[in-house]
Amino acid sequence: MENIDLKIKCDEISKRIEQIGIDNNSHYVIDGIIDIEKYLCAKYRVLWVLKEASSKDSWSYPVKFKDIAWLKEKGKSVLTLKRVIYTTYGILRSCEWHEIPDANNEKSFEPLQEIAIINIKKIPGGSISENNEIQQAYYDNQELLKQQIETYNPNVVIFGNTLQYFYKSDFDGLETAEKQNTEYGNAFYDTGDKLYIHTWHPAVRGAGFSDKEYVMDIVDIVRNWKSK
Repeated sequence: MENIDLKIKCDEISKRIEQIGIDNNSHYVIDGIIDIEKYLCAKYRVLWVLKEASSKDSWSYPVKFKDIAWLKEKGKSVLTLKRVIYTTYGILRSCEWHEIPDANNEKSFEPLQEIAIINIKKIPGGSISENNEIQQAYYDNQELLKQQIETYNPNVVIFGNTLQYFYKSDFDGLETAEKQNTEYGNAFYDTGDKLYIHTWHPAVRGAGFSDKEYVMDIVDIVRNWKSK
């Protein structure tokens, strides 16, 4: 019954995203849980929070993240997707860097179906996000974003350089949690029940670290959280 109720709520959210596109005379990008059953059975309920999708068309993460041909084409060529693939795999398969399959290997795509992913801005953007547009999108979509967060009830939230756009009160326990930092500039907040990670955007370049360092710093934050 839980799966059915969640599906109804997710379908309602998708319709609201479509309506945002219609209201703005624009395309739209459906986000949310990729596969409800796999999400609920995953080692952790992981939610990625990003800014916007770079696109000129309407499309859906739950559809694209199950499309092997699309993932093979985009997995290594799109930096955001590549690092989401590697980081998600490392977290949900509790493994080291050398154990993570290449980002165009079908095996590396499997954990993508166990996560949720949302963009603050629900209509497509360009290759470079404008801060004022993302902030305004948060204000415009705040009720919907809060509905998504509450509905998906993640226990690991990864902000891809997006925490600053939100009110911390949107997330359980985040307002009072202690901020901790890692050597690579990641911040995290451990509430016991939930872990919030504010990291670099997955597409960041020139920040002085490799894919391995980006990925494993986040994986280690999660690993240390669960070892307590």
